[in-house]
Amino acid sequence: MKASPFGPEPLPVIAVKNRPVWVILRKKKQKVQRIVNIWRIDDAWWRKPVARMYYAIELESGSRITVFQDLGSGDWYLQNWSV
Repeated sequence: MKASPFGPEPLPVIAVKNRPVWVILRKKKQKVQRIVNIWRIDDAWWRKPVARMYYAIELESGSRITVFQDLGSGDWYLQNWSV
C-alpha cells in the first residue's frame, strides 16, 4: 500500500532514552542538532487507541522535520504535513 504524500511514512531512527538522536532521511544518516518541541497525542480511546510522541527536530543540516514514535509498536515515522 502506497503512503499518502501528506501522511506519515516509516523512518529509521536511532534513539537514546526514547529521544531521537539520528535519523536516516533520503538514505543519509543525519544527526539531530536539537529537539525544538515535544508533544504527546492520545486519541480514539473508544476505538483503536492511538498513542504517539511527536518531536519537532532540527537536523545538523539545518532542516526541520517532525517525527513521531508510535507508543504501541515503538516504530518511528516521519510526519509529512500538508501545506
